[in-house]
Amino acid sequence: MRELHSQTSMSFQEEHVPGFLIHHKKDRSPMNVFHRHHGYEIVWLKDGEALYVFEEKVYHLRKNTILLFKSSEFHRVSLREGAAYERVVVMFTEDFLSFDHVLIHTLCDFLDQLPSPHFMMDLFIWHAEKLQMIIDNLLLEDQNQNNWQQKTALELYLLELILFLCREIKDENQHDYYLTVEQQQSNPVAFHDQIIKEINEIWNTDWRLEVIAEKLLISKYYLCRFFKKEFGVTIQEYILQRRLFEANKLLTDTTIPVHKIAEHVGFMSDSSFIRRFKDRTGMTPNQYRKSQDKLRNIIK
Repeated sequence: MRELHSQTSMSFQEEHVPGFLIHHKKDRSPMNVFHRHHGYEIVWLKDGEALYVFEEKVYHLRKNTILLFKSSEFHRVSLREGAAYERVVVMFTEDFLSFDHVLIHTLCDFLDQLPSPHFMMDLFIWHAEKLQMIIDNLLLEDQNQNNWQQKTALELYLLELILFLCREIKDENQHDYYLTVEQQQSNPVAFHDQIIKEINEIWNTDWRLEVIAEKLLISKYYLCRFFKKEFGVTIQEYILQRRLFEANKLLTDTTIPVHKIAEHVGFMSDSSFIRRFKDRTGMTPNQYRKSQDKLRNIIK
């Protein structure tokens, strides 16, 4: 399928977040574009449900589900129609702490040793009050910038949060709360994973919708309807976003020529890639690369 139609004004977002960020929201305004940023993210879904979509995995979050992940991973959020979406989100980078600490290394090493750097767990209801106290301390401190030694307090409360999560993970491992193969197969999200897996195999090729549907043993019409309903975008749009996101990473992190990047991410011609990229970002690939180089120099 050579031509992909534009549906949104921005298909990916390279975010630049501070060393620490926390918010508690009850609205239904998800990050509906694929994005990434440095550091790590902790999401506690307090009410409702949401799909968190990564390159290789889809997670269905429900009330009192916690998701930990490396924020540099390609990800977006999709909401179920009519479902609530109350969540606490904590973002931090390793260099936020002014001192080295084993807890940060423990959490980061845990995620790095997983097949994909994200981990979901259910919060025991009797532990929710303890977690809420930690979150309240972080929120209160974050809102009072004039507090004496505010950053030090945020560092300490963040370490308390990480300690809490590491103990929860340890308890899950000890009590073997991981889903069995049978449970995973009966999990509706497994079909989402299967779809993403098939798309991951063809996103940078001259793909055909019929081939994907045939592998999934469903009709292409059902596949299109299901994908749009569950993920909030069409398959064509998802693949275009994935291509441009991968191009974004290569433009930012490498010196590979633009024409090679275009070929690598599945565009049939340089001109098609440049046109699509500019439509979504307002810049040509070369202009975008220069802007990222300039930003890195400013940060340094």
